[in-house]
Amino acid sequence: MTGGEHTVSMDDSGEVRGASGSSQVFDESTGARLREIRLGRGLSLTEVAHQADVTKGFLSQLERGLSRVSVPTLLRVCDVLRIGVGELFAYPDEPIVTGGSPIDMGGEGVSEYLLTPAGSTAFQVFRSVVEPGGGTGGPYRLDTTTIFALGLSGSTRLIVGGETRMLSAGASTSFSGRTLHQFDNPGTTVSEVLWVLSPPLPSNTRGGR
Repeated sequence: MTGGEHTVSMDDSGEVRGASGSSQVFDESTGARLREIRLGRGLSLTEVAHQADVTKGFLSQLERGLSRVSVPTLLRVCDVLRIGVGELFAYPDEPIVTGGSPIDMGGEGVSEYLLTPAGSTAFQVFRSVVEPGGGTGGPYRLDTTTIFALGLSGSTRLIVGGETRMLSAGASTSFSGRTLHQFDNPGTTVSEVLWVLSPPLPSNTRGGR
């Protein structure tokens, strides 16, 4: 995805590269969780990599927190493992959430925080902090009915079903999570977006381990 002077692209292995120059890699604990689930399924690196259309080496690096990954590629890996991406989150367990629990849904130059505690069933709230040139690395769908997005600072470009929507501070929009969408920061300063998903992303594993 290209915007202004910045580019977020994905190579054949599923790694995203951004012109922001960020060295951010996939969260090591989240990668370890992927490995735990894969081994619990009795699946080899080769099997999962083939079905997710990535290289074995890339998947190995991802599980060890040594590589970046686009959101679409991470979701493909989750689909092969028969889990929702919500299965990888560390959920806050206190009624008052301060700062949010860091989560990693992939992307380049994107830091995200879960603001709703475990047990929330009506909706789920995230905050994304997007570096200049950062973004999802491609379009994807989520298994949720409605997404509400509110710009908190900077300017974030959201593309929903091929339509571009710019989110500046105070601007908001809604759309179906099942519609192909992606976002990036085409500006020169950090942008922030608040996301509300209803219902929450499924956190239960699909099928036995």
